[in-house]
Amino acid sequence: MAKGQRTADGHQRVWDCLIVGAGIVGASLARRLSRFELTVAVVDKAADVGLGASCRNSGVLHSGINYRPGSLRARLCMEGRDTLQAWCATLGVPAATPGKLITAHTKRDLDALDALTAQGEANGVPGVRRIDEEEVQSLQPGVRALAALHVPSAGIVSPYAATIALAEEASLNGVAFFLQRTVHAIREESGTFVLDTDTGPLRGRWVINAAGVAAATLGQTADPALPEIYPCRGEYLVMDREVGEAMRTLVYPVPPLKAGGLGVHLTPTTDGNVLVGPSAEYLDDGEDYACTADVLSRLVDQARGFWPAFPREKVIGTYAGTRAKLTPPGQGGFADFFIEESSRHPRLVHLLGLESPALTCAPAIARTVVEEIMGARERIERKPEDRLVPHAWPQRFDDLPEQEKQAQVAAHPDHGDIVCRCEGVTRHEVLAALENPLGVETLVGLKYRTRVTMGRCHGGYCVPRLVELLRNERGWQPDRFHLKGPNSPLFAGFAKEPGDA
Repeated sequence: MAKGQRTADGHQRVWDCLIVGAGIVGASLARRLSRFELTVAVVDKAADVGLGASCRNSGVLHSGINYRPGSLRARLCMEGRDTLQAWCATLGVPAATPGKLITAHTKRDLDALDALTAQGEANGVPGVRRIDEEEVQSLQPGVRALAALHVPSAGIVSPYAATIALAEEASLNGVAFFLQRTVHAIREESGTFVLDTDTGPLRGRWVINAAGVAAATLGQTADPALPEIYPCRGEYLVMDREVGEAMRTLVYPVPPLKAGGLGVHLTPTTDGNVLVGPSAEYLDDGEDYACTADVLSRLVDQARGFWPAFPREKVIGTYAGTRAKLTPPGQGGFADFFIEESSRHPRLVHLLGLESPALTCAPAIARTVVEEIMGARERIERKPEDRLVPHAWPQRFDDLPEQEKQAQVAAHPDHGDIVCRCEGVTRHEVLAALENPLGVETLVGLKYRTRVTMGRCHGGYCVPRLVELLRNERGWQPDRFHLKGPNSPLFAGFAKEPGDA
């Protein structure tokens, strides 16, 4: 069933545009297209938006200093950063600009700082300057380096909040979301495209293939000559908020040669934690999100290389994500984004290799597709502004001033019941999150909308309270509780029937 715009005959109609993939790029496309007089649908195999790379990254708003001048990555990064910051301000999505340090530890690193400075200047990155060891300590106490570049425009954003907020606003403005629907092939038939899915076909005049690590395999069903994608896993450590209180800026090393990423770095988050990572390991399975003991130990060792007092005892969690790389193992490094309309099938657009900084670039990628590719083929009428429905990401109760908290409890007494003690999430917030425009009712859906289960105890306190709340308030039975969707049930049934002695 389509979430948002519910259409019983969704598999029969011909949509103006079908977007495959509900990550940050798919959500950005959906939001931009919702501003036009078009029928638009987003298709994703997951039970919620943003459950792939879009919730499994560092949440960095990149400055543009790391990308080759003239490349799509560089150009779209500069545009996308400004646009995404504006979108986040409009939607109320958490974002900040703490800047970053790129630290040098060897003679090669010192030489590399000069090259990065020149590259940043060529890309128009503002305020980049080289600083010495003393100023490094001043900007971020505890970090060791011979020298560093200070890049004040680097920022952070909540990646899952941005993805969900963009998708929910698109839904409120008429975009349909077909979640839990896997697309197996794209084919052209009688002048339109058909997406063959596990629950029947979907038809559209345009198809935008934004399927992440699966984009090449899916795209090759229509365009066999598309380049391959090589999944590359990155593992992370999550540090307690106590560490975040002392972390003033992002801290990166000089990018390692031929690596699959920018190196292990320290990233403060908009939620107060600090991330350490990611690693970079090529693998065959683009959905292998395992965290491994040896890699996590290496993250600790690498972090101690520039943060000698790394507090291992403050690690409260781990996670992993995969990058959709166009460069194979052995070559490493980075290829430019692949954003092209099919030469065999006009109105079929493939987006491949959207690894970092794709989060930052997402609004600019969406504009490029809509204006430069779709707009080149047909005129698209804009909707009047008064027909657009605004949407706002809710401000967290725990972040409110004490006086405002008291006012909120007076207005909504359920704010007085704390369901998640680690993150300060209230009963009112949980119930409000269940009313989301996409109709998502999973534990992970609640997690990303409220932060329940994301604290030190990993749900030990709040999960029993969530279960009790949903049973009592919503009448949920054991088979209704899912982690991510129908294939991840939380309970097999009752240990004893309700009411039994």
